[in-house]
Amino acid sequence: MKSDESPKRENARGGKKGKGAQISLDASKNRRGLAETMCASAKEAFEEGDFDDAFETYQRALKLEPCSVDARVGVGRIWLEFGEYERAYEEGDRAVKLDSGRADAFELRGHAERFLERYDRAIRDYDRAIELDGKAYVAYYGRAIAYDMLGQTDAALEDFRRCLTLAPEFVSAYYDRGVLLANENRLREAVDDYTKALERDPEFAHCYVARGEAYAELGDPKRALRDFNAALELEPENPDAYYYRATAYKQLGDERAAKRDLQLARELGFNEETDA
Repeated sequence: MKSDESPKRENARGGKKGKGAQISLDASKNRRGLAETMCASAKEAFEEGDFDDAFETYQRALKLEPCSVDARVGVGRIWLEFGEYERAYEEGDRAVKLDSGRADAFELRGHAERFLERYDRAIRDYDRAIELDGKAYVAYYGRAIAYDMLGQTDAALEDFRRCLTLAPEFVSAYYDRGVLLANENRLREAVDDYTKALERDPEFAHCYVARGEAYAELGDPKRALRDFNAALELEPENPDAYYYRATAYKQLGDERAAKRDLQLARELGFNEETDA
């Protein structure tokens, strides 16, 4: 009787692994592998702009593997796209707590903090992301914007430079650096950055508007007019393009066209008080 019972006691105490333990281990590996496959599929959908499909797939991965950092980061990025910044922050925070060595987790949390206008906290997260991955160009980009919002222009420009050194085709970095430079009245440099952005993305309508504004302020209404027209070809109901084209028409002495464009801008919802 004792010899029959001893193996049971040994299994109960974990002295030997039985078939049940091996099956459980295999099942866990299978769940993890399937979750990884789902995350890869969701990432592909995300990159193609199919956020709903990506979200659903990431959620399925999380049901299989709740501790999947890839899935947490993926879901957080989709919340950012949906404008749900608190939810994005929560996913980023979970991802950081699951793996404090993941640069993308800190980067995600930094983005959420930035959109929530918690700029100092965003910078700390971007700092950590960059410490973990010196090639994290999107973290440099996010930190540049946070520095700009805090009025730290030199730091912002340095981070834009680092970002574009790592990713010279990154359109948004050229555009946002152009906006910063225009706000600093460095209009020629702003035009250069807007031009680089448009060379890489000729259908970036608002970049045409921004460059047109810069040309108008530089006293070159003809070039400004060409940019505003290009923006309106891409987006015929862009209120900003109509509003600022009115400025170019005024500079050219065409008051009738200027009045028409101002009226169209207002009808399309342009808020002159917000712009002031």
